[in-house]
Amino acid sequence: MTEEAWRRLSVRVVHLDLIRVAISLVTGYLGIVVSDDPIWPLVAGACAGLAGALTNLQRWRTTRYRITAQRVEMRSGWLARKHRVVARDRIRNVSTSANLLPRLLGLATVHIGSGESESSFKLDGLDRGHATRLEHELMPGAAPAEPEAAAPPADERVIARLRRSWVPLNVVTVWSVFAVLAPLFALNWVLRPFGVDLLGFGRGLLESNLILLLVLALPLGVAVTTVTFLMENWNFELVRKGTPPDTALVTRRGLLTTQTVQRSDERLRGIAFAEPLAWRWLRLTSTKVIATGLRFGGESSTTSGVLPRIPMAEARELAAEILPDGSRPLEAALQRHPRGALVRRLGQAVYGPLLASGALLLFVRSGALPGWVWPLPLALMVLTGPAAVLAYRALGHGLSGDYLVVRGGVLNRDTVALQQRAVIGWTFEQSILQRWGGRMTVGVATAAGSRYYKVPDAGVDQALEFAAGADPELARRLTVLQPGGGAGAPPSA
Repeated sequence: MTEEAWRRLSVRVVHLDLIRVAISLVTGYLGIVVSDDPIWPLVAGACAGLAGALTNLQRWRTTRYRITAQRVEMRSGWLARKHRVVARDRIRNVSTSANLLPRLLGLATVHIGSGESESSFKLDGLDRGHATRLEHELMPGAAPAEPEAAAPPADERVIARLRRSWVPLNVVTVWSVFAVLAPLFALNWVLRPFGVDLLGFGRGLLESNLILLLVLALPLGVAVTTVTFLMENWNFELVRKGTPPDTALVTRRGLLTTQTVQRSDERLRGIAFAEPLAWRWLRLTSTKVIATGLRFGGESSTTSGVLPRIPMAEARELAAEILPDGSRPLEAALQRHPRGALVRRLGQAVYGPLLASGALLLFVRSGALPGWVWPLPLALMVLTGPAAVLAYRALGHGLSGDYLVVRGGVLNRDTVALQQRAVIGWTFEQSILQRWGGRMTVGVATAAGSRYYKVPDAGVDQALEFAAGADPELARRLTVLQPGGGAGAPPSA
């Protein structure tokens, strides 16, 4: 059997870097001759651009990749050589992105994710046709294609497109005031060498009229966030691609920088709603998928997120289409946790400020702090008390068909629906106070999403019923605990 040939990045990468070199030289020239003294920010930016372009040229010379029936490989580096290999059955997601200038030259970047940063990598500098063919080659069940072979068309079903009603829900927030600060700092950095001090003007306006500043900043901030949101989500589409059983959930979006992310349905293990406190009162949520190899934070956050902030009713309807089996686990009625869970959280809300006040009182008695300092932490109870009630009301768990449903969180309430087949382990914990109160914390281990989900302060009977519904064999082995809270907690399973 002949060995697959090594491929290289597109020669257009050279053209792209020549353009970057030209831009850097012009910028550096202007930074030197436009005034008597060099404009160092322009000179520094030109040097950085020149160094980046030359480094990118070296990367193009040394990067090679190939795709076989079993794995994807990439070699790169000159002084320090790297050879990365990821098995095809370990690929969790494939995404394509392209910034404005590479797009104009027909270039794209393909990101190949395995769930581990050590084996994940990207191919930066493929022409658009090769990037599309590479995506097809790495689709679930696809065989390696010849480098010049055209990818056959795949069936697609559109689940959601960007709606006008979603835009204000994602751009009008109290934080919009701060969205104008980053462009202001960037513009001030550019104009400062020419004698324009935007920050000084802003400070003067702040000292003279704070209300006027806020009135001006809010619409400007909303405008900035609106432009940013539309640029990121222009032509947003969420589609299901392929023919069963080899299908994938695909997200496309972007105006100046485009992004296409495909996630194999074979790897999907559930779905989750994220509801920060302010969104919760407005009945808004963002939607993420739970898949093996995809975490909720870090670099995988854009991969796990499939919908922007939208009304809860719409999110529930779309969630049934996002899940391949059409289930609606996030609409299931959840069990409330016992009142002891509320008492515990109210106690934490009280003794935290009390301990802080007691510690400050010791410093006051020693003369190190003035006497008015020690009562200050007690004022936090105005916030910690309601937060404890919200934390209790957010708790919930249940079973819905083949899914476990877990809900919790104070500032950010997450409702997670996880397939029972995705559970790889259980943990049952009881503190002394939980044992006295007949409660326990159940932990669910999985290879997907956040890797570990907790059901805190559930009743013992609730916890055993929850585990029995998901794994009857496990429930039969949990004979150490007697109903109502026995001698001890069962071991981790």
